[in-house]
Amino acid sequence: MKNTAYKIGILILLATVFLFGSCIHDDFDEPEIQDIPTGNVLTIGDLRQMYIDSVQSGMYPEGYKFSKDYSVYCACTMDDKKGNIYKSAYVQDETGAINLHLMSSGGIYQGDSVRLFLNGLILGDYENMLQLDSVHVDENIVKIATDCEITPEEVEIGQIQTGAYQGELIKLTNVQFIEDDIGKTFADTENLLTENRTIENCDGQQMTVRTSGYADFASYRVPEGRGSLIAIVGQFRDEWQLYLRSYYELNMDGLRCGVYDTVFSENFNSADNGQLISLEGWYNISTAGILSWKAKTTGRTVSAIIDGRDASESSVESWLISPAILLQDGDHAMDFVTRAAYDKNGTLQVMISTDYDGNTPDNSNWTEVTADISDGPVSGYAPDWTLASEVDLSDYTNEEVYIAFKYTGSNVESTLFLLDDVIVYRQ
Repeated sequence: MKNTAYKIGILILLATVFLFGSCIHDDFDEPEIQDIPTGNVLTIGDLRQMYIDSVQSGMYPEGYKFSKDYSVYCACTMDDKKGNIYKSAYVQDETGAINLHLMSSGGIYQGDSVRLFLNGLILGDYENMLQLDSVHVDENIVKIATDCEITPEEVEIGQIQTGAYQGELIKLTNVQFIEDDIGKTFADTENLLTENRTIENCDGQQMTVRTSGYADFASYRVPEGRGSLIAIVGQFRDEWQLYLRSYYELNMDGLRCGVYDTVFSENFNSADNGQLISLEGWYNISTAGILSWKAKTTGRTVSAIIDGRDASESSVESWLISPAILLQDGDHAMDFVTRAAYDKNGTLQVMISTDYDGNTPDNSNWTEVTADISDGPVSGYAPDWTLASEVDLSDYTNEEVYIAFKYTGSNVESTLFLLDDVIVYRQ
């Protein structure tokens, strides 16, 4: 390892002490002071680089054994107390995570802030999962504090599959177990066999959730709904896996992908092709220029369209405003689709108001809502519709709102936008 890493050791030590210092509580017994040297301080990121340089390179194919005094400060994110892993623990610092293969079960627990003493340990991998082998709790672990829980990083399935989160504590949101797994137990408790279940997001990306037959939640049933989970990212050969720490870190009470508790929807199918949008409760208002929203028959039957190429004025602003929507009894979200064409820098925004009075929108307060809007080519149409999924409306719970699609452009800056399948639903 380069000397540079050693020179910053003391800085890492001070930063780590500051990070974990707030975890020490007066109502816990002081841990017994152990006469274990510190030596040079490394990070888990340093260990990963050492693994690449010494093990993956072929210099020490069976693993690199530490023969000098080095230490790593970190926190335990998963222990083997609940049975989902055995003689094992996961630890993490600001630079990454690693698995500890323990000589005996127990002795290091989730939330422990520790110093790992590396002398005598073997840095290697088990089926591509980076690990420190032959960890003796009494000889290699100095406990600094307890209740130092690390906040899981919220990621997507695709990010995990890049390999960037190996061993780390993560949180997935808007996921569900596949239909074939619903109602099954997480593992085989009768024969104490490890089994796999599959989690997926609404785009169809999938991952394995692996559970030991010895886990204290192995007999629990796989939930039906959609929601979130907290887990450790593991790897076995080329497969990425998730290890649950607790059944209670599953929160899957929501509706499954594609199922909505709808409070408002509009697909524009009742609008007349080529005519101005004049559906009941909707407002179609031009505040600059005369360009307005119309109906157009498309591959999705009928959609709303604003075609900036028809503008003749130097300033165009056209609003398509929904009827009043009452967002009561919980948080809400919105989905819709757009498709752009002939893009010359005209823009489409999604706006929301709680005080619109049905007249010109300039007299009301509007807030832009973050949503995915289609990008179109300069000539022709975007190849696909863009889905704006789960647009967050939770700031407006128990309020009556108006949702507007606001086009801005000119006779020079223009774009064609199609809009369809607007759905507001309770989450």
